[in-house]
Parts: sequence; C-alpha cells; structure tokens
Amino acid sequence: MHRSDYQSLLRRSPRAGQLMMLCLWFLLTHPDLQAAEASFSREITSGERFLTNLFDPTLDLLPEYHSAKVYWLYHDNYLAAKILKSSRPDLANRIEAAIRGFGVSRSGKIEILFNEATNGFPFRTYELLNVTNMAGKIVRTERVTDKPLKGWDAYADLELMAAIAKSKTAPEEATAYFNKALGLWDGHGFADPAFKHGDLYATYKLALAIICADRLNQQLPFRSEVLQQLRKLQSSSGGWITDYDGDGKPHGFANVETTCFALLALRSP
Repeated sequence: MHRSDYQSLLRRSPRAGQLMMLCLWFLLTHPDLQAAEASFSREITSGERFLTNLFDPTLDLLPEYHSAKVYWLYHDNYLAAKILKSSRPDLANRIEAAIRGFGVSRSGKIEILFNEATNGFPFRTYELLNVTNMAGKIVRTERVTDKPLKGWDAYADLELMAAIAKSKTAPEEATAYFNKALGLWDGHGFADPAFKHGDLYATYKLALAIICADRLNQQLPFRSEVLQQLRKLQSSSGGWITDYDGDGKPHGFANVETTCFALLALRSP
C-alpha cells in the first residue's frame, strides 16, 4: 500500500488505519516468520511428496520409513492423515479409515497437538502393541496406560507437549512449561536425558518448539537457528532425518513421524 493510500484510509477509518499499522509492525518485527512462509514452500511440497510416495495401497497405511515392514497407526499414520488432509484428502481419508478398521481409535498423547486428547495430561507411561501381521507387514500402535509417568519434566518434548496441553486452560502454567523446555537448549538442540544417552539431538524436538511457541503466541529466541537446522535435515527424498550431532550433521534416516512434525512446524501460523 502506498503511503498516500494509507493516509486516505486513516482519514476514512481510524480503526482500520490502526489495524494496518499493527499488521505492518508485526511483519517488521517478525522477519523470520516472513522468511519461513516465503522460502519453505518447496520444502513443504517435497515433504508431502515423501509421505505420499510411502503410501502402501495394500494396507492404506504408510510404513515407518522406506522399505520398513512396520506400520505404526499411532503416531505415524495418525499424523500423516492430519498432514495430508489439505493436499491429498483422498489418501488422508483412506488412512483414517484403515486405522479405524484395525479397531484403534486413540493413543492418548499425540492427539494433544490437535486438541483431541481428552485426558492426555498429566502424562502416563505408554506401551507399544502389535495389532496384526499381514504377510510380513507388522501393524503396531502406541497407547498410554493408567500408570503415571515419572520424571517426564526432564524431557524437552514432554515439557513442550505439556505447554500445548495447558495452552487454553492454564496459560501461565503453559508458559512455565515452555520456558523450562527452552532452558534445555544448548545452542545446538535440546540437551535433555535422551540427548545425553547418545549425544544426538532429536529433529522432531526442533519442530515441536516452533509449534509450541506459535500455539502459545510466544517468541522462540532461537527460531531462526531452528529453521536453518530443519532445512539442513531434510533428505533428498523430501523426508526429515531423525537426528543430528553437535555439528549439525544428520544421523539416522528420514521417517514418517519426524517428517510430519517438521511439516507441522513449517506450516504453523
């Protein structure tokens, strides 16, 4: 908008002018958001293609990664259906129908991301279940139990999930969880007990930090570093690699869950 057009608008409607100034201020003070929206469209398209290329029409599900024989209902296929809902609703509907067809309707934790977990917090321990084996293709899922999860607050991802879970009902508590997670950032990634076990940072925790910050309307101080690292961790296949070291070098392979987290972050408002 040209300056003279803005002045004319302001004379006609002071409130509209104030809103325009607010929008301009937001864009000027959030250049990383502008850059992310403008520059990650190719990465998003490539990531979505990675998921669709993994789709197995014999099960209407995605395997954990390329050539894998394990198909996770939760979290992998639940997340994939959410991601593909806008670009490939046909596949998303088939995935959701397949999950229901196996008699599985929930996990109990991952649904927090979409406000679909009725009792996702406080966290409880989980179990990994074999649902069925179909000609060597193993269908598995994750489900929470009734046993409380001890020591969860030492892990960055669970602090961030707790913040998201409390974002609407207890915003101050949510902010406290968010800030505690940020305290685990060491300049390269989240150095929680999982990192200390193998000296590798988890890629999905980078994505979850962006998702949580946007959900809470909080600034992520190292957002630009996170976005840069996410760009480096996308494989040539379009999927995101699971882990990386202190030098930012990828370790592992591209899988469904990590890719879905990365896409949720890059498509986050």
